[in-house]
Amino acid sequence: MSANPENWAPQGAAPIPPAGEDFSRDADGVAHKSTAGWIGVLIVLVLLSEEVAYAFNLVTPALPEMAMAFSTPNIPWVSTLFTLAGAVTAPLVGKLADRDGKKKWLLIVTACMAVGSLIVAVAPNFAVVLAGRAIEGIGLAILPITYSLMRDIFPKRMLALAVSLATAGIGVTGIIGPVVAGALLDQFGYRGVFFALAIFPIVIGGILVIIVPESPVRVTTSIDWVGGLLLGGGVAFLLFGIGEGGTWGWTSWKTLACGIITVGVFVGWARYESKIVEPLIDLAVLRGRAVVTTLITQFTGQAVIVLQFILLSFIVQTPAALGITYGLGESAGYMARITMPGGIASVLMGFTVGYLAEKRGARLPNVVGFGLMAVGSAMLALAHTSFSTILAGYLVYAFGGGLISAAIPNLVIAAAPVRLQAVTASTVNIVGSLGSAVAVQIGFAILSLNVVTVVEGSPIYAGMGFTTVYVLTTALALGGLVASLMMRHGLKPQSVESVA
Repeated sequence: MSANPENWAPQGAAPIPPAGEDFSRDADGVAHKSTAGWIGVLIVLVLLSEEVAYAFNLVTPALPEMAMAFSTPNIPWVSTLFTLAGAVTAPLVGKLADRDGKKKWLLIVTACMAVGSLIVAVAPNFAVVLAGRAIEGIGLAILPITYSLMRDIFPKRMLALAVSLATAGIGVTGIIGPVVAGALLDQFGYRGVFFALAIFPIVIGGILVIIVPESPVRVTTSIDWVGGLLLGGGVAFLLFGIGEGGTWGWTSWKTLACGIITVGVFVGWARYESKIVEPLIDLAVLRGRAVVTTLITQFTGQAVIVLQFILLSFIVQTPAALGITYGLGESAGYMARITMPGGIASVLMGFTVGYLAEKRGARLPNVVGFGLMAVGSAMLALAHTSFSTILAGYLVYAFGGGLISAAIPNLVIAAAPVRLQAVTASTVNIVGSLGSAVAVQIGFAILSLNVVTVVEGSPIYAGMGFTTVYVLTTALALGGLVASLMMRHGLKPQSVESVA
């Protein structure tokens, strides 16, 4: 990297000192801080990243109670709308962060997470719950902006470890999330969960304002609002069709119409993006092997992760006395006996990826991770009727999930040029959100075909439904493994690839 800061961000991305910041910087644009100072910055960013994981991991155990509280069969939309909103807004937020400053927009999306959580906490009906979750979903951009900000501000010697720990820290939610969710649900109900989700980002955001420096990189660009609307519309129609297909019938004219509209909107979006000077997403970059294979691994990885946690939540809390072949009949807090070992495994793997990415590149842990996820999912497909078999399968999966969760952000950094870091990371985040949303809808569509009975407005699913969805997670993990093996990036030390 050149010592001239004007060359720090090529092709129009000049490092403009952010207004109001008093952090001095070296010749590469990196703020002057001691190692202890950078550790403090890392802790704050890791804690903020936890909010995204909490928005999944604390809410999922609350879904059965919410379904009964609002007497609705549409409870999957609590998760789906959250990820849909993130998918629609992430590329626009990524562009705005490139243009206006990543710290600035990190604070804005953090505020959206807090406000949306508060709305759900006080919601009088299910429609308001969904509105709050949509606002919360804008906060999914916290993760890609955090990774891009790290690339801009952290010394190169710390970058791989910082990114890996930011994602590995999310594994902490697997350790304490079910315990916290169980305590909140037992004492305050699902509303207590969302009040907690509103308070946490306010506290961390206040600390972030004080100690985290702004990125010196700015990209002079226009915002492609039309492209954002078209992309968002295509994703919305896709998820709506998947979500309602089980009710309408997969061959009904309504489902087919959603499919046709989805294809049409995506084709129109791609043609529009290819013709404008400053598109929302640079399609030329997306056609490269590095980004495409990373997108596939993000889609499949996030799909497996969300399905594993949702399936576990229902299996643990469903009473076996209903005459079905699964169900532990325990509280949400009981999940910690399974997710705590899994969370510890994920955190340990995050440290491992930080070391391996700097020594061997990030592809190796990604390959191993998807292999373990496939094995763990297959074990659960074969046996998920007792605590011991569930723990064994989930633990194998969790080792793999920890590896890919820390490896993929490093692969994103290796795959994209500096000037496109934020928008590429946001695009990868879109694909991950899409993977989560599609997986939730398909998973519940499969389960809805295997309903045994309905208790207080909440369906009880047959064991075959869970077996089928676990087979799906195995297939998705194998798809991620194939994509990882096809990668030609992530083979060099991360400090080398991050500046290539």
